[in-house]
Amino acid sequence: MKLSSGWEQSVYVLLILARLPENRTMSSIALANRLKVSPSYLKKIIKSLVDEGLLRSTPGKNGGFSLNKDLHDISFYDVFLAIEGRGRIFQSQGLLQNFIGTESGKAQRCAITTALDEIENTLVRTLSNVSLAQVAEETQYNYNLGYLDEWIDGMD
Repeated sequence: MKLSSGWEQSVYVLLILARLPENRTMSSIALANRLKVSPSYLKKIIKSLVDEGLLRSTPGKNGGFSLNKDLHDISFYDVFLAIEGRGRIFQSQGLLQNFIGTESGKAQRCAITTALDEIENTLVRTLSNVSLAQVAEETQYNYNLGYLDEWIDGMD
């Protein structure tokens, strides 16, 4: 399994927007320029974040995007759902019957499916236990974000 680049871009978009002063928004173009990513791809990502309720979209000349939830209330799994979708992460192809052959009778529970279910449950639990607030705090501790804040202030 490989996370799409959209997942990481989403996390950084949310972290940037969390630093906005209250009642401010930022355009997807400004975000794409800051992150040096494709503006058209980032627009799709942002639409998914809006659809999932993580971001708010404000229309109009001075419109843009802002957080719709506090970072404490957004987990890595919430971002995963918004970007990667709600389907199963690990889906068995159901090849057990082909593997054992029809002569063996009807296939029972597959060991591969059981293992994939356990892996998926562990991944969901792990992603759910990491909040974006934790990431923001660690980033703030490790790096001087003054330049980012100056850039945000200059967006007026």
